[in-house]
Amino acid sequence: MTDRGYRPTPILIETDLCDDVDDAGAIAVAHALADRGLVEILGIGINTSGHWSHSAARVLNDYYGRAEIPVGIRHPITDEIGPEDYARAISRMHPHAATPDVMPDAVAVLREALAGADDGTVTVVSIGYFGNLVALLDTPADALSALSGRELVAAKVARAVVMGGVFGTRARPDLGAEPLAETNFAHEPGHTARFLAEWPSPVDFVGWETAADVITGRTLSATQGDDSPVAIAYSLHSGKGIGRPSWDLLAVMLAAGELDGRVAWSGPGTVSLDEAAGTLWAPSASGRHRYAVTVVGPEDLSGLIDDHLGRPPLAGAWGAIRQETELDAWH
Repeated sequence: MTDRGYRPTPILIETDLCDDVDDAGAIAVAHALADRGLVEILGIGINTSGHWSHSAARVLNDYYGRAEIPVGIRHPITDEIGPEDYARAISRMHPHAATPDVMPDAVAVLREALAGADDGTVTVVSIGYFGNLVALLDTPADALSALSGRELVAAKVARAVVMGGVFGTRARPDLGAEPLAETNFAHEPGHTARFLAEWPSPVDFVGWETAADVITGRTLSATQGDDSPVAIAYSLHSGKGIGRPSWDLLAVMLAAGELDGRVAWSGPGTVSLDEAAGTLWAPSASGRHRYAVTVVGPEDLSGLIDDHLGRPPLAGAWGAIRQETELDAWH
């Protein structure tokens, strides 16, 4: 049971953990929510192909004492690193990181997690690109489940929470707005368009505008210590004490229901892309989509998110792991 008195929400995290550090922050927040009993992390899918991202996710799982959480990566695997790389650095904090030849395919990890879940219970948290989720829809029945990917998602997933798009008046061409492209939507627009059109469950969107001014992570070195892989990731990416907008972290918090009263939802509608991957929003009573609207100031949201981002692990093997590594080179 949770600290709110009911069962944790099973979540699957889909992340592009390679460039912007808010992906690492979102995984940290998910573990803090799991420590409170609010979520159960069923698995993590990496929707980029650089093997450092897979290893970095495993380091974060180990740090929070959940090394058993399966992590899959988009195949074929490469040696790619992001232009603002931190994943490679924190990967090298673990002496037993997996080699690329044994890193499982993310779609297989997603299928296995869904096959073992109760019907209508799983929340998919998408904080990156959509290639894995579209590939999941296209999978046939197999030894894990007699259901196709599309059928499996329809049966098991209660909703998806997606960081992506730009909403409000910016997504209303009928009001004279010029839609803006957002990175997660624009990176692989073909996959994005298919996800928007074909994903069977309701989808809640966290737009760029929702968290651009919600800065978190400034105090990580104080709350977790300089040897924390989360603090190191933020320091390498943004500089110590600088922080970063909370796009992906906000999505994870919303998936756990932790921002009720601080974030509201639009009415129903349908999200699509224009020819330049800009976000289009069409209100519709029968739509399966809605988007987040903040009703408090950014400082209020930052404080609550930082409370989770900065929480040290409750338990784990990190002390033993740390003795086997030389972290000073990565400070």
